[in-house]
Amino acid sequence: MVNYLYLAKLGKDGVTALLVLNNLAKRLPGDPQRWLFRDASLNIVPADFVAIMGESGVGKSTLLNIIAGLDRPDAGHMTFRGQPLDTLDDDMRTLLRRRHMGFIFQAFHLIPQLTVEENIALPWRLNALPRREMIQRVNMLSKRLGISERLAAWPRELSGGEMQRVAVARAVVHHPSLILADEPTGSLDAESAETVLSLLREAGEAEGAAIVLVTHSATAAGRAQRRLHFDAQGFHPL
Repeated sequence: MVNYLYLAKLGKDGVTALLVLNNLAKRLPGDPQRWLFRDASLNIVPADFVAIMGESGVGKSTLLNIIAGLDRPDAGHMTFRGQPLDTLDDDMRTLLRRRHMGFIFQAFHLIPQLTVEENIALPWRLNALPRREMIQRVNMLSKRLGISERLAAWPRELSGGEMQRVAVARAVVHHPSLILADEPTGSLDAESAETVLSLLREAGEAEGAAIVLVTHSATAAGRAQRRLHFDAQGFHPL
């Protein structure tokens, strides 16, 4: 029997792990006899910055969805903040994700009925954090990411790069302890990409957030502390 509490204490250099993946596996959709990936095991500690690379279609985005509780593995176990996620129902997973995680989706997933400002502030509002601090935080992030003049705009009025930067701001606005970033620089020019990567790095260094970055960009991966290759057999050091 797996001792989850023991696993949750294992980390780099003796530091308590924030996230523990233990032999996670996922079957191919529509084909239960075949596996998308198996034996994915990884420990993430606070302020860790891990880049995950690999061929398209190997399940990198699926893995992020499983970590966030948006999908479930077909085998293996996972703990976050010492809590075995197998034991949580959907409502508890949603609450845990809302409070402690930020997710930069590859497809952005901005809410079309909300302005840029409202999209960025959404995690802050859902967590009922102080309004004055919210305004300061949204203004700081939007200025840093070069979208301060677009706060009143609707998502349909934005370019792909602008939507990407709104998604980044929304993911980090509430000071999450884990940031999951799926190709966060894919729609950005070099200067904007560097701004986003610097912002993510600072979230780790200044606020202790752990970052799991999925990317095809060697430049983006080069900003991480650890670089891993992901395939059907799990993780391999780069």
